[in-house]
Amino acid sequence: MSTPISEPESTDPLALERPRGTDWPEILAIDARAFALPKPLPGDEMIEFRNRAGEGDTVVIRDTASEGRPIVAVSLYFPVPVTVPGGGIATTAGLSWVSVSATHRRRGLLRRMLTEQYRTWREHELPLATLTASEGGIYERFGFGPAAFAHEIQVTPSAAEFRTPAPADSRVRYANQDQITKYVPAIHARWARSRTGAITRPDTWWPSIMADRSFRRNSQTSGLHYLLHADGYAAYRIDARDKTALVGDFVAVTPQAHTDLWRVLTGLDLVSAVKASIPVDDPLPLKLRNARAVEVHGRSDELWVSILDVVEALQLRTYGAAGDLVLDVSDDFGDRAGRYRLTTGDDGSATVARTDDDADLALDVATLSSLYLGGITVSQMAAAGRIDGADEAITQLSAMFAVTEAPFSGTFF
Repeated sequence: MSTPISEPESTDPLALERPRGTDWPEILAIDARAFALPKPLPGDEMIEFRNRAGEGDTVVIRDTASEGRPIVAVSLYFPVPVTVPGGGIATTAGLSWVSVSATHRRRGLLRRMLTEQYRTWREHELPLATLTASEGGIYERFGFGPAAFAHEIQVTPSAAEFRTPAPADSRVRYANQDQITKYVPAIHARWARSRTGAITRPDTWWPSIMADRSFRRNSQTSGLHYLLHADGYAAYRIDARDKTALVGDFVAVTPQAHTDLWRVLTGLDLVSAVKASIPVDDPLPLKLRNARAVEVHGRSDELWVSILDVVEALQLRTYGAAGDLVLDVSDDFGDRAGRYRLTTGDDGSATVARTDDDADLALDVATLSSLYLGGITVSQMAAAGRIDGADEAITQLSAMFAVTEAPFSGTFF
């Protein structure tokens, strides 16, 4: 039997529940329909997927008044480790698979599910929640804000001449399956520890990534080829229709690995273009004699963040300058509203506490969440009218939240 979730007594036939094991084929079908997939995940992928989430981390809403009591909405989360400014790793609630059936919209089902998820996250004392959004206008009202971004690029290999001469040995090799399994997860973990915003992939995520199942590509696209370097790797496919290399995963722990891997990618035989998703501050164009060889075709919000515990979250990261400010945080969804004194030291550490003192700045929790990783600056938010306060306080907060590199997550979930 499904496990009902205790809610205020109601005659509404739409019941919020924890799913049964036998519900998963229906959940997979709902996911495929909601996200315009050609078909649901296959059985082996379903098993791997379920290993990522705990039994209590999924909620569904069942229409008990309709024949068959169908599931009409679903939401789940994973424990997702994210690197915060300063190198600390926070375990976040990675919200995913959120969908409401087109037949049951405008009935408050999303809010009911996220209210229950939020209660669970607070119960588990998680400092942050994260998500990768399929639509940009949904989640701000729940306290999420876009926090890390990526450039979608296309490189023209014939124009991609590097400023530095090619070494006698590229230090890059194609990896076989044993080498991929042995080296790639460890290299990715090294990179994730060093990059603000990066998601450290838990061990349970790698089987699905490594399997490279055929449903993830069309009939004219190759399987993944892995280029391996001692300090990085790149995984790409070839689209035979237009001879384009599609880079699905690029990790470089060192600047040299970055150069070596890109030199090989831009030297692939018979390839007319290389497409990839890179950090917005990636140095690739500046390594080339002709920076126009790298065309930016789009900018996407990679990772959304919601601060769940203002005190703990702000104390987890480090800061770019010493300062002392009182922030008045508003929250129309959860229990995060209040005034918080943020005091940062010369060493980048911070202490945070609730206070009744007068506020220096006022902002909502979604705005604060967007600022958290440094992907959006304080001055940008102030210019957008989303932070209220004196110019001096805005300048101070801008210095405190400054980061040395743009955050980049590198993983979709």
